[in-house]
Amino acid sequence: MSISDKVRKDLWAKSGNRCAICRKEFFSCIDKADFNIGEECHIVSSQPNGPRHIENYCDYDSYENIILLCRNHHKEIDDPANFNIYTVEKLTEIKKEHERWVRQSLANEKVVVLSLIRNGTELVSIIGNGAVGIYKYNDEIRNMEEAELIGGVWQEISDFMDLSLDLEPIEVTKMEFIFSEMINNLDKSGFLVYGRRVRVRFLKKYGDTSLYNAAQVYIKRK
Repeated sequence: MSISDKVRKDLWAKSGNRCAICRKEFFSCIDKADFNIGEECHIVSSQPNGPRHIENYCDYDSYENIILLCRNHHKEIDDPANFNIYTVEKLTEIKKEHERWVRQSLANEKVVVLSLIRNGTELVSIIGNGAVGIYKYNDEIRNMEEAELIGGVWQEISDFMDLSLDLEPIEVTKMEFIFSEMINNLDKSGFLVYGRRVRVRFLKKYGDTSLYNAAQVYIKRK
């Protein structure tokens, strides 16, 4: 058997033309030529020696058993070294969450533009200057080393925001240097930092809904 046209159309439509893990667009243009980097990947392999094979699985080519990924992540999930990370249950969860994200994104019809943060000065411009809150996100942590690395960054950001209004210029400059070192360490470990400054409303007493500065910061796996 093979993947039916109906299953294939449903998969590509519900994926939003993006990888279920990194959400990179499948189609790109290089030197005026179009390239498709999307691949239809089996969660449970039909081959006895294949990734996550289950004998007598109900339908290897069913919609539920196919996930759309870019080439890099297809290779990553099928690497035997990663079988304990990308289990059948985990990939099924990733697929469902990605399709939910696509539905919500299409419903909102809103694009959020985040800037790549390349150094501590850029990070401080987002999280400092009186920002009253932060929305922070990161990709799934895979080991304790990543937990300590990323957790340390979030801790420094939180501590800085708590004290930023009381810091002297020289202390702020020192923190910019420290954040630059952290961003470099994240880059060497395969992570990039994105962020933006936002204005949000906090409902207070007596119906006050004034706008306040806040920050959004993402630590994303390359």
